[in-house]
Amino acid sequence: MKGKGKGKGTKSSFLGGARGGVTPVAACVLAFAFALKVLLFPAYRSTDFEVHRNWLAVTHSLPLAEWYVDETSEWTLDYPPLFAWFEYLLSLVAALVDPEMLVVSNLSYASEATIAFQRASVIATESVLILAAYLFCRRAKRGAFGVLAFLIALNPGLLIVDHIHFQYNGLLLGIFMLSLEALQRENVLLSALLFSVLLNMKHLFAVAGPYFFVYMLRRYCFLPRGKFSFGRFLLLGLVVASVCGLSLGPFVLNGTIGNLLGRLFPFGRGLCHAYWAPNFWALYSAADKVLVKLARLVPGLALDVEEGNLAGGLVGVAKFGVLPQITPTTTLVLVVLSMAPCLVRTWRNPKPANVLRDVAYVNLCGFMFGYHVHEKAVLHFIIPMAFSAVLSKSLASDYARTSWPAYISLLPLLFRPEEQLLKQLVVAFHCIIVTSLSQSRGRRRTGKGSRASALYVPSLVGLQVYTNFHQVIFGSKYAFLPLLLMSVSSSLGLFHLFCRQFWTYVV
Repeated sequence: MKGKGKGKGTKSSFLGGARGGVTPVAACVLAFAFALKVLLFPAYRSTDFEVHRNWLAVTHSLPLAEWYVDETSEWTLDYPPLFAWFEYLLSLVAALVDPEMLVVSNLSYASEATIAFQRASVIATESVLILAAYLFCRRAKRGAFGVLAFLIALNPGLLIVDHIHFQYNGLLLGIFMLSLEALQRENVLLSALLFSVLLNMKHLFAVAGPYFFVYMLRRYCFLPRGKFSFGRFLLLGLVVASVCGLSLGPFVLNGTIGNLLGRLFPFGRGLCHAYWAPNFWALYSAADKVLVKLARLVPGLALDVEEGNLAGGLVGVAKFGVLPQITPTTTLVLVVLSMAPCLVRTWRNPKPANVLRDVAYVNLCGFMFGYHVHEKAVLHFIIPMAFSAVLSKSLASDYARTSWPAYISLLPLLFRPEEQLLKQLVVAFHCIIVTSLSQSRGRRRTGKGSRASALYVPSLVGLQVYTNFHQVIFGSKYAFLPLLLMSVSSSLGLFHLFCRQFWTYVV
C-alpha cells in the first residue's frame, strides 16, 4: 500500500535548513570513509574472515545438497540459505580474483588478493545501508544526509565489527533499514518482501518479527473503518511464504532441511557468549559470581559448580552456582514480555513516525534478554537509533547517551596492540561528536538523572583506560577481569536505557 502523502520533513535535532539530497559535506564524509576503510585492509582479521572464505568455497565448489552437510572446516555454513546464495554470487567474482580461495580444503587461505577481495566486498555491500540512509533523508531537512552519512559511514561499531573484525552487518542492516523505510512510506508489501529476504539471510533479525506482524496486521489488513481485509492478509502471507519457499524449498526437496535447521539453532552453545554481551545476563552472571564468592565464606555450604566457570572466556553451557539456571524458554518469555507494551501500543495506534523508535526498542529487548547473544548484536538497535537521531532532539539525545556503552562494549573484539589506539580513537571521536551535537541543539538536562549520566560516562572511560594497564599490573592473573568489568559496566548503561524506554511504553 503506497503512502498517504509526502508529509512534511521532520525537524532535525542536529541541523536545520531546506530539504535536499547529497550535499558536499555528505560527499566528503563518504569519500573519507571509503579511504579509511581501504587503509584498514591490512588490519586484524578475526576467524570470521576464514568463516566467510570457507563459505565462498563451499557454495562455489560443492553441490547444493552438501552446503549444510560439509564439515571439512570447523567453520561450517550456519546462516540461512539466502546468505549462502549471496556468498555464491560473491564467489563468481572471487573466481576471477584468486581461484585458490574457493578450494574447500585450503583452510585458512589468505593471499593478498583474497584479503583485498573480501575486504572490498564488505565496503561494496555496505552501500545498501548508505542507500537506506539516503532514502530516509529524502524528505528531511537539507543537511540531514550529511549527518546520517557521518553516523553510518564512520560508525565505530561498523568500522570495528565489519571493516576490521570482518562481517557483513552493513549489508544486512541495509536491507533491514530499507524494509523500515518502505514501512514508513506505507509500502507494506515491499517492506514484507525485504524483511522476509533479511530473515532468510540472517535469522537473528527475527526478534523484530512480532513488531512487523502487529504493525502490518493492524495498519494494512484492517481497513479504515476497522473491517478486516482477508484478501490483504492473504496477499501479505503470500509474499512472506514465497520468499521462504524459494529459500528453504530446495533443501526440503534434497532432504537436508534437518541439517540446515540444526545449524541455525545450536542451543548447546549456552546462555552467554565467551565474552558476555552487555545485557541483563551479564549482570545476572556477575551477581552469581559474587554470590558464589560469598557462599564460600559460609562454613559447610557446598556448591555444585566450579568456581569461575561463568568467566573463563569459553563457549559452552555454563552453570550458575547460586541463582536459578536459565533456559532458552525462559529467555524467550522475557523477550516477549519486555516488548509486549510496545506491541500493545502499536496495535492501538500504528504510526509510521514511530517505526524507527519502536523497532530499535524491540531489538533492544531481544539483545537484553535473548539466549546466547553476541556483543556485536548491539548494532541491531544502535543503527536504527542512529537513523532516528536526525529526526528529533529527544531521540538524538538517546542515541548520544547509548553510544558510549554500546560502542565501548565492542572494543574487546580487537585485542592486538596494533589496533589499540585506533579503536579507542574512532569510538571516542564518534561519541564526543554526537554528544556535543546533541547538547548544542537542545537544553541540557538537570537533576539526579543527568548527574548520574555525567558520572557514568567518565567511569566507563576510566575502566577502559584501566584495561589497557591490567596486564602490566597483574601479569597473567585475573585474565578475564577486564572483560568482565567492561561487560558489566556497559550492561549498566544499556539496561538503564531499556528501563527508561520500557517505562515510556507502559505509562
